[in-house]
Amino acid sequence: MSDSKNKPRPSLGARIFRILSGYEIAVTCLSLLFLLTFFGTIEQKWFGLWATIHKYFDIESLYVIPTLGNGKPIFFPLPGAYWVIVVLGINMLCGAIIRARKGWKKFGVLLSHCSILFMLVAGAVSSVSKQEGHMRVLQGEKSDYAQKLFTHDIEIFKYGENGDREAPAIVRSEHIKGLGPDDQINATFEKFDFTLQVDSYLPVSALAGASPSNPAPNGIEVVDGFYIQEVEKDIKEEERNMPGCYVTVKDKDGNPIQRLVLWAGNPYPVSFTHEGARYGVTYLMEVWPMPFVVDLHKTLGEYHPGTRIPRWFQSNITKVDGSSREDYEIVMNEPARHDGYTLYQAGYTAAAEGETPSSTFAIVNNPSDKWPEYALYASTVGLLIHFLVMLGRFAGSSRPKKSPTIESSAS
Repeated sequence: MSDSKNKPRPSLGARIFRILSGYEIAVTCLSLLFLLTFFGTIEQKWFGLWATIHKYFDIESLYVIPTLGNGKPIFFPLPGAYWVIVVLGINMLCGAIIRARKGWKKFGVLLSHCSILFMLVAGAVSSVSKQEGHMRVLQGEKSDYAQKLFTHDIEIFKYGENGDREAPAIVRSEHIKGLGPDDQINATFEKFDFTLQVDSYLPVSALAGASPSNPAPNGIEVVDGFYIQEVEKDIKEEERNMPGCYVTVKDKDGNPIQRLVLWAGNPYPVSFTHEGARYGVTYLMEVWPMPFVVDLHKTLGEYHPGTRIPRWFQSNITKVDGSSREDYEIVMNEPARHDGYTLYQAGYTAAAEGETPSSTFAIVNNPSDKWPEYALYASTVGLLIHFLVMLGRFAGSSRPKKSPTIESSAS
């Protein structure tokens, strides 16, 4: 009887581990990543880099449908790249590390596999922990804060006797973004004796004016001659998509004081009066304090002839961190780095006559910013070690062997 018939059947856990660590999953994941990268590159032509990256690689993209510029599908639905990479990471952990043969001769290969897995982990950490914002600085001035591009807060502040703004109370974006058109929240503040009711939130909206000759559409509320309405999302430039909402200011007894319409694209405060004091309300990008100060000395730039397409931007800055001062020259694709913060040259505004030029910096705080670089170094070392081991084995096997000598005895 064959021994294979007496061999015990693997347990369910062993069979699942065999599937997760198999070459089949690795080949499937790599093939899907090739297709996602290929179709994402095609789509970038119509929808722009930012929108394409978020469509194909965002954690919220469970699946994607590759399309042409007119929205016509060009391929069947594919799983989102983020989740393909998660599966590939599990496959590498099970197959290339846990299941792989161990020993000093395999150290180089194991180090390379661990480095690639670490690189995948770096991408996952970046996607969930990275913070992004813009800082605009006039030449000759300083700034110690940026504004987060896709996070908008409502700020309520009181005007002082000299018209200066006092420290604001804030309704954070995370409390507003989850609202539907028919939902509302009520915000209370320790420093104010009134509340704010936020309702009719629209994630992508436009501010419009109403007049007898141009009335608002039916069913849309008009406040002081203005209203917000839902508009089509700009898929090429995400930063153009502005949320809007309506706000009711109520006294401590719940009686309405003022009805306001807020739109994130309006940089000016909407004001109201309560008990003889004047207040302002803004709906703007979240202020992001920096742990350093950027002092812009000089900004330079050029556009391609006849276009507004950037050809070359440069900013000469001093980064001030307490008593520490460091000079940087920031050029396109040559950022400045500081304790996990990276400053990219994102924009340049030339000065008209009598005006001051300015630079716009894209600021990214990514805890895993340098991890892929470290993983690349470690992977290179691992492959070099494996190459030297294999070279040594080959050299050893290529040496000519001595023929055995046979001693003959006299008969």
